[in-house]
Amino acid sequence: MRKILSFIFAMFMAGSVATVALPANTYAADCGGVNNMLLGLRAWYAGLAEDVGGTCDMKKPPSDGNGLAGYVWTIVLNILYDITLLAGLTALILVVFGGYKYILSNGEPGKIAQAKTIITNAMIGLVIAILAAVIVNTILIVIGNAAK
Repeated sequence: MRKILSFIFAMFMAGSVATVALPANTYAADCGGVNNMLLGLRAWYAGLAEDVGGTCDMKKPPSDGNGLAGYVWTIVLNILYDITLLAGLTALILVVFGGYKYILSNGEPGKIAQAKTIITNAMIGLVIAILAAVIVNTILIVIGNAAK
């Protein structure tokens, strides 16, 4: 019975995540913007593509040193943003898993301590991931404003 309930809970959670996280529709001409995201992940070229007649074309890298550095850093920071977002999603899943283990501990002190450790470590990871995402996003905005 416990395995059946675990399976039902896992399927419910997977369905909930898929329903909320997957985009309802995507637009080809969005060029890596808000409507073209999966689980909140940006395209690596976000901010570097432009809509030209309904199609996305990559902007050519600037020939001057400052513009080229901003172009490269935009790509690097887009990838870092995605990595920190995945770390945050992983931490969130671990908090749910720790809570699930806490519920099923049946009052055993060893299992309760293990569940609390999982939740504590996941919350610390979640805070770090959120701070990292804020820092990366702030740098992206500063570089984007400097490149204009």
